[in-house]
Parts: sequence; C-alpha cells; structure tokens
Amino acid sequence: MRKSIRKFSARWFGAWLLIFALLLSGCTSGRENGGDNTEDPADATSDQTEDVDQPVDYSKYNAYLKVVESVSEMEGLLSSYFTVVQNQPDFALIDGMDYGMLADAFDFYMFDSYAMEDALGYCDEDPDYPEQDELLTALNEPYMTMGGVLRDITDYVQWDDYLEDNLAQAAQLHTQLYAALTAFDEAAWPFVESMDALDKATEQQELDHLKSEGMDIAYYSVILFGVADDIDAEVWAQISQAQSETLPALDMTNLETLYAQHQEAFAGLTAALADEEKVAAQWPEEGLRDSLQSYYADIANNADVALGNFMSAARSQGDYSESYDSYFSSISRLIDQYNNSI
Repeated sequence: MRKSIRKFSARWFGAWLLIFALLLSGCTSGRENGGDNTEDPADATSDQTEDVDQPVDYSKYNAYLKVVESVSEMEGLLSSYFTVVQNQPDFALIDGMDYGMLADAFDFYMFDSYAMEDALGYCDEDPDYPEQDELLTALNEPYMTMGGVLRDITDYVQWDDYLEDNLAQAAQLHTQLYAALTAFDEAAWPFVESMDALDKATEQQELDHLKSEGMDIAYYSVILFGVADDIDAEVWAQISQAQSETLPALDMTNLETLYAQHQEAFAGLTAALADEEKVAAQWPEEGLRDSLQSYYADIANNADVALGNFMSAARSQGDYSESYDSYFSSISRLIDQYNNSI
C-alpha cells in the first residue's frame, strides 16, 4: 500500500495580509503575547520519526494540521482586531479607527469547531505524538472559547449591529475576548510550535520516501512549499523590523539564495510533469490524468512567474506588494491542489 500523503498548510500567508494594517497602526511585530520557539525540534520529536520504508498514515497529522490552520486564522483575526481596538481590558478604539474597519477581516470568518473535534478523536490513535497529543488536549477549551467569541464578533460586524447600539455589544464582546486571550495564547502557541517541530523532523523522511517511490511531482512540490515558507519568513522578518510606515527596501541576499532554490525545484517539477511515467505514477487514474497534469502545471507556472515578478520589483526597490501577494496566492492554490489531488 502506498504511503498516504502529508497535507500542507498555507498558514504563513496571514502575515502578509496584516502588514499594511500593522504599519498604519505603528505596530511592527503583531500581538505582543506571541510565542517564541526556542525548543530544539530534534529534542521535541526524537521518538516520533519512523523508518522511511514503513507505510505511514498521515490522517492524524493532517487532522492536527487543520487545527494549526484554524489557530492561524484566529490569530490573524486577533491581530486585525487589535489594529482597530486598543489592546487593553477596557474597550476603546485606536485613534483614527472605526469599528466598521473590522469588516474586511471578519466578514467571511467561520469558526471551525469540527477541526478540533476531529483532531481530538485521533489523540489515542497511532502514530503516537506524545507532546502534540497533550498540547492539543490542553488547547481544546481555550480554542473553543476564543472561537465562540470571534464568531459572535463576526455576526455583530456582518449584520451591522454595531451601527444600531452605539457599540454597546462591542464593549461586551471585547470584555469576553480579552478575558479569553491569555488562556488561548498560552495553549495555542506551544501547540503550533510543537507541530512546526514535528513538521521539520519528518520533512526529510517524507522527501526521501517520495523520491524512493518515484513520486517526483510530489517531491519537488514539497520542496517548493518549503522554499515559499522560507521566503515569507525572510520578507516578514525584514518588514516587521523596519519600523517604517512604508514598505522598506529589502535586503536581497537571502532572497536571491531562496530564489535559486525555487528555480532548481521548479525545473525538477517541470521535468517531472513532462515525464509520462512520473505523471502516471502520481495520477494512476488514466481518465483524469491529463486534466490533473495540465491544471497542476498551469498553477505551478503561475507561481513561478509571480515570484519572478516579485524578485524584479524587490531588486529595483519598487512597490513589491502586489507581486508578493500574487506569488503567495498562486502558491496557496498549488498547495490546495496538492492536498486535493496528490
């Protein structure tokens, strides 16, 4: 039986969507309560890797990853919230801000309670993730509480109720949200960081197995996703440290290295997508093979073009915001297609 494929998250994309709001509000690093991962991934997951030749069921890992994605979305909403509302126990808007500005962030939010319920069902299942199992259990109640408050704020904003009650309910919801913050942060960040450590510890195992099975399309895709994560971390680090109200010029040193890694992986992916044997190995169903190959190739090519545009804009110290957003939109679509078809 072929090993099931690990899913991937586009959770880093939220950082970019918050950049301009943070710059406008004078913030440079998101919410102050964020965690700092100082744990050695090898220590956190030393007993969690398996022989690369053994089949691995990633159902549990993928269920846990859905919680990470949901937590990331919630953190994005909280960061957006505190660019409009002051980060203090008493409700007050930041000078120059209007409560209706929350609509852009909250209008389409739907709290995913099922993600937690589904993940908890795997806690006692194999493979055994002792640290992540414990942290997920600890996160359950704060996650549900925070999700409920964010859902109520969403309803309040979506239906324009804040225009009718002089922000009375806004103050009540703020009190509930602020009361839930500490418990949520104390439980959410350790779980996310622990999952990041697990991801790093199993990444090479996953790559080795994909390569050994001739799954080059998946293999080079995984590398591209890792490079995208590194590019986002590099850009976000430079922007958050700039302490500027405008987009800073980027130091291209590390970005050029990452771009070279992207080009190498993209060349490998392009070659694999043009190889009939590699395509057949990735998509055994002959009736769907051509359409899946064509669609996947188009999305990957779009991401490559968008990244090239971003690099050109950043090298010339121009406005790189649209090309950067375009790149990660393309990578997000590629991740979605990977998760759906590979």
